[in-house]
Amino acid sequence: MVSPIRSPSTWQVRLIVAVGLALSALSMDHASSVAEHQPLSIPAQQATRPSPYVGSAMAVLATLEQAQVLPPEGSREADRVIQSVIQLQSAFAKGTDPFVQNFARRAVAAKHGEHASTVLERFRSSGWTAEILEALADADLPAAAEQQLATGLRPFNLSVDDFTRLMQLVRDGRSALAARGNTFEEIYAYHRKAMP
Repeated sequence: MVSPIRSPSTWQVRLIVAVGLALSALSMDHASSVAEHQPLSIPAQQATRPSPYVGSAMAVLATLEQAQVLPPEGSREADRVIQSVIQLQSAFAKGTDPFVQNFARRAVAAKHGEHASTVLERFRSSGWTAEILEALADADLPAAAEQQLATGLRPFNLSVDDFTRLMQLVRDGRSALAARGNTFEEIYAYHRKAMP
């Protein structure tokens, strides 16, 4: 059984502040980019339509918090998890790096077969979903491909370690929730409905 929604946790408040700062930085980058007629490394669309992405990021943290797998609030590692949740969502949903996009497509196709395009479309329009998180967490990343992933994540101030750490949290969260008779998908869906 899913526990009732509580008032926003410190995790969620920190996420809201982090997203607000990130969106402010994006808006300033966009303004200077337009003035200089240079393209942005992070798509400007994110700054104009943040709410589904904010809500989905908050739901990820709420799900992992309920699973009791997050690092201690306020720690450096906790700050890195928040940044990873936000920036990995941007890299996979809005990024243009061919390796990152192909990696996501292969991961989702391996898990969802003929429904892969629907899963990816929903992710790109609404942000994180349990399907995409679990597909990425279960995807095989050969050591030989890590450099390509690193190149694709670098514009988002991320490393391969950030990716693998968040995916391990998803796997750990899934296991912890399953031990209590829940699925990651149902807990995530519950929290997602309560978020913006």
